[in-house]
Amino acid sequence: MSTTMNAYFFTAIATRSQVRKTPGPYGASESFQIWDGCTSMIVPGDNPDEAREKFDAWLHTQPEGENPMEIEVKLVTATQFVAKLLTESGSVPLDLREISKQMQVQLESASLDDFEQGYWLDVEPVVRPGHPSLSIGALQQSLPDEIRTGLNWSADKQFFYLLTVFSLPLPPPGLAELPESQATEPDDTAEENPDATDAEELQRLLAMYPQAADKEAAALIQARNSAVAAWLWRRFAANTRLAANPIRIDPWCGVIGLE
Repeated sequence: MSTTMNAYFFTAIATRSQVRKTPGPYGASESFQIWDGCTSMIVPGDNPDEAREKFDAWLHTQPEGENPMEIEVKLVTATQFVAKLLTESGSVPLDLREISKQMQVQLESASLDDFEQGYWLDVEPVVRPGHPSLSIGALQQSLPDEIRTGLNWSADKQFFYLLTVFSLPLPPPGLAELPESQATEPDDTAEENPDATDAEELQRLLAMYPQAADKEAAALIQARNSAVAAWLWRRFAANTRLAANPIRIDPWCGVIGLE
């Protein structure tokens, strides 16, 4: 794959159902099981449609040697990756093949300390938009002790971070603009309105899986910890339309379609 090929970040919420064997006191028995799940994947492609086809095919892959699953996709959100890998020393072209190789080495490392990478940190309230710290040292000193002491600050240890930039939330409808009867009376038509029911179900699923919310961009970042990764993004996006958008950091999720 050329390093200039576009890359896209997909997240899907799906309901799966399958006849599965379950252990019991008198041996295994079969039962029909239904569960919700959320899955993310990085997909290279020349254009969004090509990437979506690859993701859909992967999403509907059936497990070998098991009863087939019924898969109902409830929501898919996607966005394009920034074409650069953001690092502490600057940005370089995004090369998914090389990053995949490096991630494989990291994942196989027995000495890897998951905690010091900081994937546990909710970076949105900790590294706020506005005026980022002038240096990594200043960022380190600005963090509370309970956060700062748990993170790796050695520049010799670098990790990959998947950063999602979410859409800004839409303002709620202004009740003052509605007639008083509409603003105060409850809506009893939900049972008669399938779209309303679907909307409620979607809100329930998004509350469970906030990572599936609408996205504006995604970026891969190499840094010593998640706080520094968020800081690098805030500096990168400071003078763009995405400067104030909420962000989230996750571990590497994998990539498909690297022929």
